[in-house]
Amino acid sequence: MVYRHRNMFLLVMILSVCGFTVAEERHLLCSSDDVDILYSNCSRGLPTKDFFFTVEPCALKGNRKWRGTLFWIPRADLTILRAHVNIWSKGFESVKWKGTLCEGVDDGYTFCGALKGETINTTVRISGNEPTYEEGEYTVVVKAFAGHHKELIACLNYTIIIKQPLSN
Repeated sequence: MVYRHRNMFLLVMILSVCGFTVAEERHLLCSSDDVDILYSNCSRGLPTKDFFFTVEPCALKGNRKWRGTLFWIPRADLTILRAHVNIWSKGFESVKWKGTLCEGVDDGYTFCGALKGETINTTVRISGNEPTYEEGEYTVVVKAFAGHHKELIACLNYTIIIKQPLSN
C-alpha cells in the first residue's frame, strides 16, 4: 500500500518538474474559420487581468502579417526580463524557446525598463511565412521571469485549436 502511494507521489513530482502547468478556467480569446484560441492563467497568485496578449487577425490561413497587442501591469521592474515559450501537441513538446527580452542596456522593446506597477499597453508587428500546422489542439505556455533571480511574474496558457490543416 505504501509502495503504491510512493509511486503516485513520484509520478506527480515528475509531471510537475517536467513542465506540466496547472491552468485555471479557460477563456475564449478569439475564433475564426480555421482557429480557436483560448487562454488561462497558469500561475497561482498572479491575476490574469494583469497580463494579456492578443493577436489580430484571428486567422492563420492566408496571413503573413499580424498585430500583437500586449497589456501588462508587471509585478516587478523590467530591467531584466526573460521569457520561456513551450508548445505542446499530442502530449509531446514540439517547440521550446528561451530568450532574454530586456537586459537593461540598449533594449529593443518599449516595455523594457518599466517599473513595477506601471501600465504597459503596446502593439507590435508580427510577420513571417504562412504557418503550416496539422489539424488538432496545441498548448502554448508563455512564462515571464524578472531580475537576476528569475522571479516568475507572468504565466499564460494558450490553447490553439487548428480546425483544418494549414499548409502552403
